[in-house]
Amino acid sequence: MTVNTIEMIINPSCVLEKPKAIRKATINGVRVFPYYSQKVWNGDTYGILGFSRLTDHFPVVPPSGGLYLCLAMSRSSSSGCGTPRGLCFGPSCVYSLFNNEVTCCPASEAAL
Repeated sequence: MTVNTIEMIINPSCVLEKPKAIRKATINGVRVFPYYSQKVWNGDTYGILGFSRLTDHFPVVPPSGGLYLCLAMSRSSSSGCGTPRGLCFGPSCVYSLFNNEVTCCPASEAAL
């Protein structure tokens, strides 16, 4: 399986926050750079934190254990986005994985 993009649903205030609470992000030790956006669904606005072009570094998911995302966060975030509970929207961190063709998009949750 290939994973080209990872997106997480986050609090919309974290998209607008400046400076951003995420100071550094790595996947399996490789530095990656996040993008932020907002999406409206059923009248509610959600924040999106994403990482794309992952196949540049990982053409296939490493069979020895998958992909591990590490976020270095600033605890001095003005809107509380510097902790997993403040960043993620709701009681868990919901994320989706996308391949290059966007034909597979499994979603799951990570407990806080």
